[in-house]
Amino acid sequence: MTEFLNYKVALQLKDGTETSGLISHVDSNSITLGDRTINNSSVKDLKVVKLPPDVSRTQQKKKHQHANISSIDDAIISASGSRAGTPKVSKHSPDWGVSTDVQDIKSGKEFDFAANLAMFDKKSVFADFQKSDHVSAKDRLVGHNTIDNVSKMKKSSSRKDKYDNDEMVISANKEDNWNKIGSVSQRLASPVSAGSQRTSIISTPREAQQFKFEFSNSGLVVPLASPVQLIEIEREAQESFGIGFKTSTEICATNFYKLIVDTMLGGSVRLSNRQNHNLPPLVLLLIGSSRSSSKAFAAGRHLTNHGVRVLAYVINEEILEGELLHQCDLFEKAGGKVVNGPFAKLSDILNNQLETPVELIIDALQGFDGQLLDLFYNDKMISELKELIRWANNQRAKVLSIDISAGVDGGSGTVVDPSLQIHTKYIVSLGLPITGLVHAYNNGTFRSLTEEIQHFVVDAGIPNGIYSSKPHLRKFDKFWYCAEAYLPLKVADA
Repeated sequence: MTEFLNYKVALQLKDGTETSGLISHVDSNSITLGDRTINNSSVKDLKVVKLPPDVSRTQQKKKHQHANISSIDDAIISASGSRAGTPKVSKHSPDWGVSTDVQDIKSGKEFDFAANLAMFDKKSVFADFQKSDHVSAKDRLVGHNTIDNVSKMKKSSSRKDKYDNDEMVISANKEDNWNKIGSVSQRLASPVSAGSQRTSIISTPREAQQFKFEFSNSGLVVPLASPVQLIEIEREAQESFGIGFKTSTEICATNFYKLIVDTMLGGSVRLSNRQNHNLPPLVLLLIGSSRSSSKAFAAGRHLTNHGVRVLAYVINEEILEGELLHQCDLFEKAGGKVVNGPFAKLSDILNNQLETPVELIIDALQGFDGQLLDLFYNDKMISELKELIRWANNQRAKVLSIDISAGVDGGSGTVVDPSLQIHTKYIVSLGLPITGLVHAYNNGTFRSLTEEIQHFVVDAGIPNGIYSSKPHLRKFDKFWYCAEAYLPLKVADA
């Protein structure tokens, strides 16, 4: 232990006396201060008074080997006046052999933990805490887990004073008023005459890059139908095969519902969990075009019948006539809710009256056979429509458009007013895809969107015999669906 030589230390002995001096010798048994030798077992405490002079430079000049200086405790380091006198850390392991110092510590008086703990008055400490604590017990987090008016509950074996893990602990900020949303179809006692119509002139930009649609599972090219051809196919299905619009709507709605559940709402794993205490998902229908909206109402009825909350919003109440009014009535009887009027009314319901956010927005405003400006023909309606579309484009909820997104012409794929275009995530073709889709890619309407659009085609119950009955329909003469209710499509270079 030569590394401690020439340290000036002060020793406190166990007999109460003190002594000091320079360390001239030290080992595991004794320490020598000058001419006095003291046994280690009689030392109670040691303090460093003064560090030795720095001898490392002198040794380096004399080309002697460096001294191995072992680690010292914090008391030695803290007593140093400067870094010059700080010993270097030894590169070798210190001698931790058995010494009387260690044995003395082991054999010395142990700390009586139990006795010292008994001296701690826990009650008085907590009493002091409570004096300075002015928070009411009922306002604490644990206080929220108790049921009010426990004494009023029936005294039985099932009595409880705590909430279960599937019960709300903290009261909701707002009340869920789903069951208080009113009915529209019952208020409309008679059909409303159609308003004046307005047509718009659409300019078609030059198409540069060409695209096509393919079936995702087979890679075969998908034939596209013009809006006029789709209307002709619907008429031929009714006149020659007895498949009217109502029948086709029901077939389409059944398959459309399955697509929505499987692809957008988490599938049967989520909806079949009857033990789930959370509120069901919320789907919003944007009602406009008669054809698309009738099928949207029918699909919404199936969703409602399977536990999904479906809310329909109607800007122009005048469009609810004929088959569309009938589907609206069936939708409400199944449990769906319809809201009409200014957009502020819908916004208030979604933000302040319902506990669940909108998960899916179904765009049935336009469809393939009309224009938005023909359905919403006055300035007030157009203003409400723009506010609605602006809101939908800024939502985190997924947007699904039927046949083609609102604001995009079904024939040419062009956009008249960008503020009337819905930015959609899914486009579902009910029956056959229309030509306006590929034109929208060719002229850049869809390619300008930041998020890629997913396309599907849904079986609408169109008889295959129709396609061979007319020469100009023979390009559709194929078995579109086998075991599938819907098929995914992909966009590829032509």
